Amino acid sequence: MGTSNTPDWKALRSDYPGLEGKTYVDTSSCGLIARSTGEAARSEQEALMHAGSSRFIPWNGPRRVGLVSAVAEHIGGSSTGTALMQNFTSGMSRLAPMLKHRPKVLLVEGDYPTLHAPFKWNGFEVVWVKPAADGTIPLELLAAAMERERPQLVAISHVQWTTGHMIGLHALTELCHAHGAWSVLDVTQSWCSVPLDLRHTPIDILGASGYKWPLAGFGNGFFHLTEAVRAELTERNGFEPIAALTEGHLDPVSLVRLTDALKRSAAIGTEAVQTRVRQLCDLAIEQLDKAGVRTLSGMDPAVRASILIIEGDEKRLAKMREAGVQAQLRGAGIRIGIHFYNNEEDVERLVASIDNK
Repeated sequence: MGTSNTPDWKALRSDYPGLEGKTYVDTSSCGLIARSTGEAARSEQEALMHAGSSRFIPWNGPRRVGLVSAVAEHIGGSSTGTALMQNFTSGMSRLAPMLKHRPKVLLVEGDYPTLHAPFKWNGFEVVWVKPAADGTIPLELLAAAMERERPQLVAISHVQWTTGHMIGLHALTELCHAHGAWSVLDVTQSWCSVPLDLRHTPIDILGASGYKWPLAGFGNGFFHLTEAVRAELTERNGFEPIAALTEGHLDPVSLVRLTDALKRSAAIGTEAVQTRVRQLCDLAIEQLDKAGVRTLSGMDPAVRASILIIEGDEKRLAKMREAGVQAQLRGAGIRIGIHFYNNEEDVERLVASIDNK
């Protein structure tokens, strides 16, 4: 969801102290927290220190309900189908046992470990799909495996963490529904950087952590279940799944960070973020190519969110870090995660930092 405004990128950038004196292209590992988000969190912590239960208890009522509504609105989902979670991992671990009446799941090799693990822990029959040689996951690969194996669940990350490859959500959802399978999507590597609207793309089960592209820090995330999923899980398990997912308390300070981050995301507009990031990624690819540095993954904007994989090893990464450029080794090379707070100067410093000798 988002608006069509034209943000003041320079002003937005100034609110991120983590950008001072360095080039940060590692949001794909951990998003930077805005100064205003940090101030809101400190204010909440101070209030909890002084007020205790009178400050905490509303987080189990109206304040929590308000944040659930904000998350649901942001993704185009329903409040009744949305559960706030500590992170994707805790939500998936709690949800997986409720899905055991659908015992066969399709997983992608190399996908994020905490998406795989809950299915392994709970004894699901796993169908593995290996990405193509170039790291992409063509729909034809998934379709062939589903036709052959007939899984009841397809669990996959929207964006692959080691390649940056982005799955087409609408096509995937249609494929799953055509085979009677539920789509289970981890959007941690795309939430708030790629537009998402469940009113047009009815993903069955959707979850994310908020510490990457939403820039909300650790300890917050969500799951969303469609009405049909909730009805089937209630019938099969004898209890309402959203109620089960939301048992227990969450840290109010982490929820304040998520609240502030989502307000900013909604004000900017995810479409505007996507356009800005696409421009910066295209510029980076162009400048890296001129410098003789190959981009291994992320050349095609149609299947790219905010991640590029460039050729490089530990030695090259060390040189980059010495020059004040923060990134990570992932997959076949060095992963570059570009967000709206980056700018053209960051791209220049990134390219200049690479020792191509």
